[in-house]
Amino acid sequence: MSMLHTIEIIIRSFVAFLWLWGFIKLIGKQIINQNTNHLFVLSTILGTIAGNMAFNININFIYFLLSLFIMSVIGYLLTLISLKSNKARKWISGEPTIIIKDGNLLDQNMKKCKYTLDSLEQGLRSKDIFDLKEVEYAVLETNGTLSVLKKLDYRNVMKKDLIADL
Repeated sequence: MSMLHTIEIIIRSFVAFLWLWGFIKLIGKQIINQNTNHLFVLSTILGTIAGNMAFNININFIYFLLSLFIMSVIGYLLTLISLKSNKARKWISGEPTIIIKDGNLLDQNMKKCKYTLDSLEQGLRSKDIFDLKEVEYAVLETNGTLSVLKKLDYRNVMKKDLIADL
């Protein structure tokens, strides 16, 4: 590899980094957590393009910049649309799915999400819940995390609970 190729790779890497850093500043920090489907897809595509741009000197640099620009605009527009419209947000980002309601497992919702009992139990264990009987309500969020409300008998005692009993 010649010195000229080395310098080109250094410049391409620097530009790729600056582009992605600037895009994250523009679109907001939610892309870091990949809270929605479109942001996950967008970050995967942008990372792939930027990675190729950094070292693939066989493809014209302008083509990489053009594809980064187009994907960035698409991602930015989807984010703006989802901020302005609840209906569009549900279509773009999806919506949370109730997995357990009133202590009852909703098998149909789990099937719809392709969410297995093993995945549910793993999500519950990560919240220190080892028995489904402890759960009043569980929601599979759009980012894949599980939000859980324990049944009253299994919730932690709060200071206000103790004072009320006096």
